[in-house]
This record gives sequence, structure tokens and C-alpha cells, in this order.
Amino acid sequence: MEAAVLLTTLLTIKNALPLEVALTFGLALFALSWLLPRRIVSLPQVGYRRSALVWTGAVGPLLVVVAATVASSLAAATWDASGYDGWWRRPLPLLTAAVVVAIAGAALSRSPLPAPGGRAIAPMRSWLAFAPSRLLLGAAVCAAATLIVIGWQIAIAVSAPAAGPFFGQVPAYTTLPIYMSFNGFGYVPGAGWPNHAATVVVLGLACAVLVLALRADANRALASRSTAPSVTADREAAARLLVLVLLAGLVATLGAVLMHVGTSGLSTVGVQEQPVSDDASTTTLFVTGGYRAIAQPLNLTGYVLQGAGVALTLRIAVDTLRAGRRTAAATAPEITGAVR
Repeated sequence: MEAAVLLTTLLTIKNALPLEVALTFGLALFALSWLLPRRIVSLPQVGYRRSALVWTGAVGPLLVVVAATVASSLAAATWDASGYDGWWRRPLPLLTAAVVVAIAGAALSRSPLPAPGGRAIAPMRSWLAFAPSRLLLGAAVCAAATLIVIGWQIAIAVSAPAAGPFFGQVPAYTTLPIYMSFNGFGYVPGAGWPNHAATVVVLGLACAVLVLALRADANRALASRSTAPSVTADREAAARLLVLVLLAGLVATLGAVLMHVGTSGLSTVGVQEQPVSDDASTTTLFVTGGYRAIAQPLNLTGYVLQGAGVALTLRIAVDTLRAGRRTAAATAPEITGAVR
């Protein structure tokens, strides 16, 4: 029964939204994620830090969803008039996630500090001290994959003569290196630094923001009466949430990059026709781009990853609210007992 309901929900989503929109695959993968219902977010029991993390985990991911949905909707609905219109759309989910992490880090830095005489003496900790290693590894893999694909696309880009010829979605002519050679027959737009430089900048900014936020929180002053387990759990919960939010934006941006690169490589042009009647002909020779063999897998992988980023953000938001209710319910009896 549950499988039938899930299948009906997925079909409804598919029929209501274009596949190119991040929310389409995102909602489908979000629904599938409940096959593993265990929460991926935990929160401190009480206090200012708990409130800050609840707001971060509940609202921040939804902003990333909006950014990914708007960017992908514009990409699906508009014509690329310049050949690099999407330079700002692809990194938008990651940029939004980085802003959320920066705001969360600033909010955590405003946590009440113990009095100077009541602070514990502790060594300086690395920004990795409380960060989840597996999530960081996943983020590093996504970042490396993004840089490799972008480096490849910049390396194969060329400037084209005004006479072309041009294939694919032909934009207004520019001398900027946004074209790829189309097997010597002409040029296809979509490559080069004008398309991808902003993504590299945002990626570097996001990494810096995450490192600074984690390092600052890892080295917050502790009360001398704090116990090691409580401090570790508190800091690990904060670090995990920050890394999850940034990872979601990174996955969505990697998906958008792969979708764009795959689409650019799917161009196919018929260059030889054979007449079959006075007003009809049959194409007998097709020419494809230089990486047509991997373009389709790249494109499909991009669809899935873009949706996975959105699904992860939705799951973060829902699990944050679940964790918030759980900690509130667990704390209420303790407070009641103390009052009595």
C-alpha cells in the first residue's frame, strides 16, 4: 500500500513539473529518502545555540531549494542569448548555502560566553575537530569533480571567427572563448571561463566560509564545569548541520554544471542529405560533438545530482524540525520536575 502511494506521488510530481527543474527530481528523491527514516540532524538540548541551529536547519535549506528551483527554471524556460547567460545560475545554490553557513556561524559566535574567571583552559582546535569526516569527504569529492569538469571545459574552449559556422543554440556573436570546436565543422557555444569562472569563485568562497565557521565554533570558550561529552555532542551537532547545508548546495551546483556540460555536448547536425523526391530528402550523414559519447551520461547524472541536492536540503529542514520537537519534548519533563 505504501509503495503504491509513493509511486502515485512520484508520477504526480513528474507530470506537474518539467524534469529540468531541480524541484522535480528533488521531491521524488526526497520521497524516496523516507525509506531510511532515521534523522540526519541532531540538536543541543537547550539554550541559544539550539535556537540558532533550529533556525539555520529549518529556514536555510529552504532558501537553497528556492535558489536551485529558480535557477533551473530560468535555464529551462529562457534562451541563452549570450552563450554564457547561465554563469550566475549554476553556482547560485552553492552561494546561497555559503551565505546560510556564514549567517549561522555569525549567530553561533554570539552565544553567551562564560565569565572570564569561569572559562576552561583548552588548546586551540583544528576546524576539523568536530566536523563529520564522511560528510567532509563527500563534499571534497563533489568539489574536486566540479573543478575537474570546469577545468576541462575551460581547456577546450576557443574563440570563433565571426563567420562561424555555429551549431546548437546560437547566441549573439562574441570574441570571448565560449565555443567548442564541433569536430572541425564549426563551433558550439557553452564552454570557457565566461560560463564557469563564477562557479570556481563561489566554490572557493564556500570552502573558506565553512572552514572559518567550523574553526570559530570549535574554539569557542567553554565553562570550566563543562563535561567533555556534552561539549563534544554540542559542537558536533553544529558542525554536522553546517556541513550538511553546504554539501547540499555543492551537490545541486555540481548537478547544474553537469547538466549544462552534457547538454552542450549533445549537439548533432545532419551535414549530408539525399533527395528522395522533389520536396523531400533524407539525411545520410550526422556529425556529433567531440564528447558526444559521454554527454548523455553527464546530462543524466546532472539531473540526478541537482535533484539530490534539493532532496538533501528538504530532508535537513524536516529533520531539524523533528529534532527540535524531540529535544523540546525531552526537556519539558526535566523543567517540570525542577519547578516542582
